Amino acid sequence: MDCIRTSLTAASSAGLLLLAGLISGQSAEQANHGAAIFHEKCGACHGNDLEGGQEAPALKGDAFWSEWDQQTARSLYSRIISTMPPDGPGTLDPKEVIDIVAFVVHENGMPQGKAIQSANELNSIKLQRPK
Repeated sequence: MDCIRTSLTAASSAGLLLLAGLISGQSAEQANHGAAIFHEKCGACHGNDLEGGQEAPALKGDAFWSEWDQQTARSLYSRIISTMPPDGPGTLDPKEVIDIVAFVVHENGMPQGKAIQSANELNSIKLQRPK
């Protein structure tokens, strides 16, 4: 019985690690680079602390999670790359948008993980409000 219990505990722990790997998805380096890009290209409208402004929504806390909880990171990436900046939608570099996503989700409490190399990898990352 102890062998079964130990096996179930190990399997359960492995499942939690897998889930953590799926909801994390940005490295510290990407989040830091994303912060610099965000402050340069997005901060004037969304606020350097992601608090929002007169014409742009907050990207932190309840305002962020009410829109993005349970969505894929790819959905957030797609919104940014296709609509931002308002005066030049689609002009942001795809790699920079990945880093902006890393910064925004990190600022919203998601754990850091491995670096994301392509937008396709964002399909398997589910944004999930930290408990």
